[in-house]
Order: sequence, then structure tokens, then C-alpha cells
Amino acid sequence: MGVYLDLTDLSDPSLTFTADHVADADVYVDAVLAERGIYRSDLTLPNDLLTRIAIYWAKRCAAIEGAIGDNSPLIAKAREYESNAKQLVGTISKKALGITDSVGFGVVTLGRG
Repeated sequence: MGVYLDLTDLSDPSLTFTADHVADADVYVDAVLAERGIYRSDLTLPNDLLTRIAIYWAKRCAAIEGAIGDNSPLIAKAREYESNAKQLVGTISKKALGITDSVGFGVVTLGRG
């Protein structure tokens, strides 16, 4: 079982999925989040957007692994899954993930010291 998805979330009759694909998807999603200054501890999981990204990335990895030769139809499928994942990555924001920035009030002392 992964952080963002599970093997049972993956289905494509032309692909075989393993725990390694789930792990690769977790690493990808963590890296994308880190680029945006968002960390797993900030999130409430499961998160539908992150799960969908992870599913596409895991399918991409499985398609690449299953491809035999450069002309394999799985290469085109891998590119499509990668494109879908990256399109969803473009929608990631703290707001989209349900993260609210808490703004607090501080104390400032004004005067001469």
C-alpha cells in the first residue's frame, strides 16, 4: 500500500502493476509537492487530486516497463498517462489541496528602548 494510492486503485488490462509502481508514484507526488513547498504533514489524506496524479504516474511507469522496443503501443500509452499526470500537477495549490494558511496576530512593542 502506498501513501497516495493502493494497487487496487490501478486498472488497465494491458498493464501489469506492482508495488514498485505504487512506490514510484509516491516519490513523484512527494517531489511535485516539495517543489511547491507543500509537505505530507500539511495534508489530510486521502486526497482525490493526489490519488489521481499518483494513479496516472504509476500507470506511466507500468507502461514503460511493459513496452518492448521503441515502437511498442505502450510507449504512446505511457506518454498519455504522463501528460494526464502533468496536467493535474498544474492544478496543485494549497487551496486545491484544502490547506489553509493560518494567519495569526503577533505582539509588537513600539517605543524607545
